[in-house]
Amino acid sequence: MAEDPQKLLFRMQHIIPQKLVSAANVSHTEATASSSHDVPMDIEFRMTWGKVAAKAWGPHDGRPVFALHGWLDNAGTFDTLIPLLPKNLRIVAVDTAGHGLSDHYPPDIAYNFFDCLVAIERLAGLLKWEKFSLIGHSMGAAMSMLYAGVFPEKVDTLVCLDLARAEVTRPETVGYRLRKTVGKLLKYEAAIVAGPEKPFTYEVAVEKSINGSFGSLNRNACEVLFKRGLKQVDGGYVFRRDRRLMAAPLTLTPKEDQLAMAREVTANVLIIKFAQGPDFESRDNFMEHVENLKTKAKNVCFVEVDGAHHVHLTNPDRVASIISDFFIAPSSNPHTSVQS
Repeated sequence: MAEDPQKLLFRMQHIIPQKLVSAANVSHTEATASSSHDVPMDIEFRMTWGKVAAKAWGPHDGRPVFALHGWLDNAGTFDTLIPLLPKNLRIVAVDTAGHGLSDHYPPDIAYNFFDCLVAIERLAGLLKWEKFSLIGHSMGAAMSMLYAGVFPEKVDTLVCLDLARAEVTRPETVGYRLRKTVGKLLKYEAAIVAGPEKPFTYEVAVEKSINGSFGSLNRNACEVLFKRGLKQVDGGYVFRRDRRLMAAPLTLTPKEDQLAMAREVTANVLIIKFAQGPDFESRDNFMEHVENLKTKAKNVCFVEVDGAHHVHLTNPDRVASIISDFFIAPSSNPHTSVQS
């Protein structure tokens, strides 16, 4: 039987052997202590390039859920929320590459949004999860949305916090964005080669984090994120995250591509927009994405709550009951509602 021409062209372009399943030599280890919904357990996943760190909440045989944090944050972003969610969930909150306690990519390897697609696939395979749910905040929400469109048969529930998709790439800005990103990436690479980051005081770390979040973090939230995101060194503190992450990811995400993926999502979808969060696009464009999800998704619920970009961390009670109810009975939620 002749091979589909498009599939053949794809294999030729990417030089992918037909029977190759994964090139990664990966494994994972878990701490000996058992996890609960209030006390998480540390997990490490070994990849070919290094370590991916995570923390697991809930029973081993619970309903599987991945939790993905936002850009420059870490798995700690869910520390105050997860204990308020249903106790039957097995939630693995991941430090994506270059964030938190996970290793940085090797030199000369740039970060991009699509790394998460590969990471989720590898982690799901290691955990032997054939079907699971996704909870994502900000960048993690955008990547969860993309994954649910690329692998719709694997995702039963999708929860997006304050973002529904990656920032749309407009054709007229592509050249400028890529030039700027490449320039910043080379600048940060040169700084890394030149030597370690200059340490700063704990108070400066708090100030940097609050200012960098446009005020959506408070001191308590910073201290939660610092457990995985800040390292004490001689002379003060430095952030653990890879400095190259400060350059925008080398990724193009056109609107039509993202709408096409939205139309493939079959999961139950809950999108919670934070009223005082950043507006990366117009309300009309945002709602257009929500409407496209209704093409195949079982249920689509859009809710708006009062709060800034990290309200799930600073005031988890504002979203916990909404998420819990959706996991328990997604069909009972209206397609569009507003809560505050």
